[in-house]
Amino acid sequence: MRRLLAIGAALALLGPGMAAAKDYPDREIELMVPWSVGGATDIVFRTLVSVLPKHLKAPVIIVNRPGGGAVPGYTEAMTKKNDGYYLLAWATPTITKTHMAKTPYDAGTFDPVINIVAAPIWILVPSNSPYKTLADLVSDAKARPGKVNLGNAGAGGGTHMIALAFEKAAGVQFNHVPHKGGGPTVIAAVGGHVDAISVGPPEGVSQIQSGDLRCLAVLAHERLPTFPDLPTAKEQGVDFALGQWRGLAAPKGTDPARIKVIHDAVKATMDDPDFQKLAQKAGIFLDYKGTEAFIQWTKDQDKFYENLIKANKLGNRYSY
Repeated sequence: MRRLLAIGAALALLGPGMAAAKDYPDREIELMVPWSVGGATDIVFRTLVSVLPKHLKAPVIIVNRPGGGAVPGYTEAMTKKNDGYYLLAWATPTITKTHMAKTPYDAGTFDPVINIVAAPIWILVPSNSPYKTLADLVSDAKARPGKVNLGNAGAGGGTHMIALAFEKAAGVQFNHVPHKGGGPTVIAAVGGHVDAISVGPPEGVSQIQSGDLRCLAVLAHERLPTFPDLPTAKEQGVDFALGQWRGLAAPKGTDPARIKVIHDAVKATMDDPDFQKLAQKAGIFLDYKGTEAFIQWTKDQDKFYENLIKANKLGNRYSY
């Protein structure tokens, strides 16, 4: 009897969070990606979960919920239990969409867990495109306002938003063509269904390497270490650089102790040489932010994109 009382007292001292995390996780965890298979976010997390089992004692199963600018996927996520067995991809388009149109969620609806990736955007064209440089594309877009088709990974998403901002910086007007994720966007470019696309690594990496697509410009401050021959937009006369980030979030109110278990396992995976080799091969650029830093980053990005969208009078979320 005394032994049982002692165990009970010890658990009480641990607190509900510590006790809950002790045996967590003891079954598979679902990770919802609200974009299509083959897109950048999907590739990031499929690469991650290929190594994650070394550091987490339960499997993580990816479920894709593409379409609708990620709104259906995140709306569904709002109905899930906050028991630590449901996670969601949390990325730039999460924030941008909420300021482009009215959505049932906002930047504070879910609990950020960890940021994994910082992804530049690049402008790609089919291998047989008449555009050999960024200047060629910009020149044609200026000569034919609204006629040059520029594909993106979803209306109101990060690649669309960054393309709109680039459009303003370059003084051009494109015909923006949304797709259901980065994968379909790349396929459209390879098939010649659009003139150019704005996506981000790892989207387009294998197609650039195979010669099916050509990169006109990287929208980053500096050239990418893994693609040193690809010029930035700034080098070519358009002073513009903006990228995306990708991480994990959980339903609001998820036990902090369980969030810590996920954070620690993902961080260990990010530090794992096996994962780092896979990430480099896939064109994934790692950018760790812990839980508290990621929470603040989400808040800062929310304000940044709200100001950007309002300043450019984009979308229909606000009255202009």
